[in-house]
Amino acid sequence: MKFVKIIIFSLLVSSPSLALAGVVTTEFNNGDSLAGWSVDRRAPADFKIVSNQLEMTILGNDLVASGFHNTQGMQMNIESSNILSIDMFIDPTWTLDQRYGGIWAIGHQASDAIGGWPIIEYHGTMGLSVWDNNGWQYPTGALFNVGEFNNLMFMATGTAIEYYLNGTLVYSDTSGDVDHFGGVILNAKNVGNDYTVVYDNLRYGTVPEPAPLALLGLGLLGLGIMRKRQK
Repeated sequence: MKFVKIIIFSLLVSSPSLALAGVVTTEFNNGDSLAGWSVDRRAPADFKIVSNQLEMTILGNDLVASGFHNTQGMQMNIESSNILSIDMFIDPTWTLDQRYGGIWAIGHQASDAIGGWPIIEYHGTMGLSVWDNNGWQYPTGALFNVGEFNNLMFMATGTAIEYYLNGTLVYSDTSGDVDHFGGVILNAKNVGNDYTVVYDNLRYGTVPEPAPLALLGLGLLGLGIMRKRQK
C-alpha cells in the first residue's frame, strides 16, 4: 500500500490539474473570502491573503502570561474529510529552536466526538515534528525543503492517521480513535520574535479508502513540491 501511494504522489507532481469530486481546493487567491475562519486559542497579529497566498503573522511583543494562548491561529470547519493537505513555505530565516508553524487537524470519532488533534509542524533546527495522542514525536528520514513550499498532509485510513511530508509517509498513528477530520487549524507558536507563515492550496475532502488510485485526482503535491518563493 505504501509503495502504491508513493507512485501516486509522484504522478500528482506531473498532473496537478486533475480534479476529483468530493475534494475542495482553496487557493487563497486575491479577493477570496476568509469568512469561514475563526480564532483558535488566540488570534494571530494578522491573517490575510497577500499576492494570492495566505499569510499568518506572529508578533513577538504579543506574548501573554498563558503559554497555552501563545499558540495563535485560526480554524475552519471541513465537514467530514479523510484527506487534509496544505502547502507551507519554509523561510530560510527560521533557524531558531522553536515551533514555527504547520497544520493541525481536528480528528473525530465515528460518533463525531473529538478523537484527537494530529499536527505536522516545522520545528526550526529540529526540522519535522508531529503530534499524536501520546505527545510530540520527531520522525527521521524526511526533511523539509528550506526556501520552498512543502506539502503537509494527513490521511485517515480507518485504522490509522497517516502523516505525509512532500508525498513521503513520515509517521503513522494507531493510538487514537479518529475516523475523519472535522476541522483544520493553522497555528504558529509565539516565543517572542516576529515572523510570518505563508500557506497556499488548502485541500480537504473524502476519497474512497482503501482505493489509493482515487488520489490521482487530488493534485496535492503539484504546487507544493515544485513552487519556490524568495522571501
